[in-house]
Amino acid sequence: MTQFIDNQTVENLLDTRSFRSQVALTVASASTLSLTVASELVQAITGSTAGQIVKLPDATTLTVGHRFEVWNATSVNVTVNDNASALLVLLGPNERAFFVLQVASPAAGTWLYSVLTKTSAQEQFLVTYPGTGLAVNFTGGVARFNGVSTAVAAGTITLTASISGFIYITTAGAVTSGTTLPDGVTPLATFTTSGSAVTALTDARETIDANTVWGVVGDIVAETYNRAASAGILEKYARADHAHLNNALLNRAGVVAAGTFAGNPKKATVTFSVALPSATYAVKISGGDARTWTYETRTAAGFVINANANTALANDVSWEATITGEAS
Repeated sequence: MTQFIDNQTVENLLDTRSFRSQVALTVASASTLSLTVASELVQAITGSTAGQIVKLPDATTLTVGHRFEVWNATSVNVTVNDNASALLVLLGPNERAFFVLQVASPAAGTWLYSVLTKTSAQEQFLVTYPGTGLAVNFTGGVARFNGVSTAVAAGTITLTASISGFIYITTAGAVTSGTTLPDGVTPLATFTTSGSAVTALTDARETIDANTVWGVVGDIVAETYNRAASAGILEKYARADHAHLNNALLNRAGVVAAGTFAGNPKKATVTFSVALPSATYAVKISGGDARTWTYETRTAAGFVINANANTALANDVSWEATITGEAS
């Protein structure tokens, strides 16, 4: 026999075989669906009309721990706002979010939330692909950067001829391109163009959590060389294109042929194939000829070996350069 309980408090373990929540289905209509304390736990939005907003209830009418689930079953974006109409989450098609009230004041409240994504449909959003000539088309979707959601409309961008570069989303939600990837943008793809066509296009998107905070280049480069890749005083993470000094080769070594030394006294220039992170490194020089070896003009790109003698060398000279610091 069906029984109805208006209110029940369980202070110990509640054991149940199954749990069925109430579900409200709403067809998207470019309007605002304002929830209340009496609204169903699960709010499912269907249809294909853009502009739908779901507004969470007045937090002062709820109890801490009150939950809602919003499922976007549409083919467009759905906005979820708090009761003060501030954006909490912008849900792309086939995304769903879970909300738990943390603080029940003021009316906007403080909501904890989690977004589930990466359905088969979502794997394709914002994928760029060649159009005609130098034009590249992209589909619409939701870009998240540093915990902020931005709706990006589908469109076309025309790339510059005969260059290699990046396609990316700015913090304002605009898709653009350039030869470098600025801080504060979301990478989409790398590309190469000829004079009249796109010759290479590679997906450069990165999977991130909704609240991940990316570090800029300066945050990462400033770290000591033996710190973790995700280091930074604010625990920021490094975007794929940012250099990690802790992963860089921090020593160089080589041999300079005897005939390379010239001048009086005999000197030779060492140029690193890849520059060191800084000019602060130790140099060790040795050779088969009895000389007083010294170095000069030390830069991140290399240094000069001075044999401190005018007599030509008969043997090659070995050198080592190691970045200054102590490993832990």
